Amino acid sequence: MKKAIIMALLFAAGSALSPASAQNRKKDKKEKQQTECMQPCRTAPVELKTASDSLSYAAGMAMTRGLNKYLANQFGVKESQMPDFLCGLRKGIESRKDSAFAAYVAGLVICSQVEKTMLPNMSSQFEGTSAPINPDLLYQGFVAALSKDTVLFGQEAAEKFFEKKQVELKAQKEAETKAKNEAYLTENGKKEGVVTLPDGLQYRIIRKGDGAVPKETDRVQVAYEGKTIDGKVFDATARHGVESDTFAVNGLIKGWTEALQMMPVGSKWEIVIPQQLAYGARGAGKDIAPYSTLIFTLELKGIEPAADKEVRQAEPAKPVPAKKLSAKTVRKNVKK
Repeated sequence: MKKAIIMALLFAAGSALSPASAQNRKKDKKEKQQTECMQPCRTAPVELKTASDSLSYAAGMAMTRGLNKYLANQFGVKESQMPDFLCGLRKGIESRKDSAFAAYVAGLVICSQVEKTMLPNMSSQFEGTSAPINPDLLYQGFVAALSKDTVLFGQEAAEKFFEKKQVELKAQKEAETKAKNEAYLTENGKKEGVVTLPDGLQYRIIRKGDGAVPKETDRVQVAYEGKTIDGKVFDATARHGVESDTFAVNGLIKGWTEALQMMPVGSKWEIVIPQQLAYGARGAGKDIAPYSTLIFTLELKGIEPAADKEVRQAEPAKPVPAKKLSAKTVRKNVKK
């Protein structure tokens, strides 16, 4: 009998600790919080007694136009999460003149900014190095600095250590990238049909055209796909919703400018561009790392007629086939 009672108690304890039970308790807690949050509205029904009352109430409703879409786009708030949003909103309205609550909200805002912008940017700098960023420890260091906690690092010492490692790891990562890309060029140059020019540009003819060959001053219509040596496609004509893109031959990266002046219209080549003929040490945005070798499938569709070219003289040349570049990078390429 005693054994049966003990077994029953153990079974009950196991049920209480089961995942389903824990999930139910979590759900009940959430519903309780939402219910408590909504209580003020239930205990104080709104009455519109004057013209001012009606205007103020209507103004509040009018101000929310487009807010649901904004919440979804900027904060990722789903329709099913609106009760949680409203709970926070009511708390904010209730405490809007409380300076302590304002400081609390500032903490939430800063955390959101770190999570959405600062942390991803910081992590990307050290991705692929021997010391990638640990988000949990980054946050602990963030809090320690603001709490004046100097047990592990003083502020100045932390900044000096970070800057030193940032330089070291950046150099290490770039050296590894450079060596990897140079090795790819060496192996690719051994493949059948690949021609390597004195400056390092490589090309392989997929289809031989029989049309005119562009000059440096021409504008050309091309269809292309660009990728890095790991096979990641960073840009392509197919992504632009057009059959071809139009570029000024002399407004492109060196590898493109050189290759285009050897291709008859109708040609389709694979060109492999070493970093010194592409973006070199600066790279291009998040998709093209410094010292990257670039691989393009390039089809020359045609040369823009002279009449059209004259009409477009005032139009700035598109500098590079990679579209997702910063304005600063575009300006640099245009000046080349």
